[in-house]
Amino acid sequence: MPGAGNGWAAWENRRVRTLVFIPAWNEQASIAAVIGDVRKALPEADILVVDDGSTDATVARAREAGVLVASLPFNQGLGAALQTGYLYALREGYDCCAHLDADGQHPAPEVARLLDEVVADRADLVIGSRYRDRGPAESDDYKPTISRRIGTSVFRFFLTLTTRQRFTDTTSGMRAANRRVMALFSENYSPDFAEIESLQLAVRQGLRVEEVPVQMLERIGGSSFLTPLHSAFFIFKGMIVLLVGQFRPRRAEAKR
Repeated sequence: MPGAGNGWAAWENRRVRTLVFIPAWNEQASIAAVIGDVRKALPEADILVVDDGSTDATVARAREAGVLVASLPFNQGLGAALQTGYLYALREGYDCCAHLDADGQHPAPEVARLLDEVVADRADLVIGSRYRDRGPAESDDYKPTISRRIGTSVFRFFLTLTTRQRFTDTTSGMRAANRRVMALFSENYSPDFAEIESLQLAVRQGLRVEEVPVQMLERIGGSSFLTPLHSAFFIFKGMIVLLVGQFRPRRAEAKR
């Protein structure tokens, strides 16, 4: 598999069954290109598009590209779409899975690097970080808005405080995981604050969560729903979610 390291051989020299799932909501302008990018970087992986109640041609474009599509009956939010992907990966017996955004911001070769960490058993859950230090020769075409930078900084502070583990990119939608994570997230996943609450949950469950520096790009099409007002409300609610999460009892350990 392109981009794969020695970790792929650690699975008893057998093919590692991998699922890459793409949560999508009204991403008709970019979904086909994203699917093509994943196919090129991870030709042995299966691809699933989780359609979160799109009202445009997202589903048609995905089916034209020849991938599996799971359509939610109406828009339920990112958390529901991601949980659907994890549940599918678990039930279909995949060894590992990864997900990336449907807007073209996440280069698939970077996703392959995250999967390398999981397959090499260096982590259970790997996050692609826009803000983790990278080499001086590496460039980053992604320029977050001021409101997003503020939100990321606030979540970074509180999540690091509550988990006692340093995180730099708490809202990254580029992640890779093994079956322990699939089992946990299939049963427990926040519908509103999927990225930040899932990290808190994983750490509290004793899973190994790591960040890998990655490059991200500007979105191909569409626009973010996070206006300055929405961002402020999102930050406030996110802080409450992290606070409440600290007092929730730990669940039984997810099985491999």
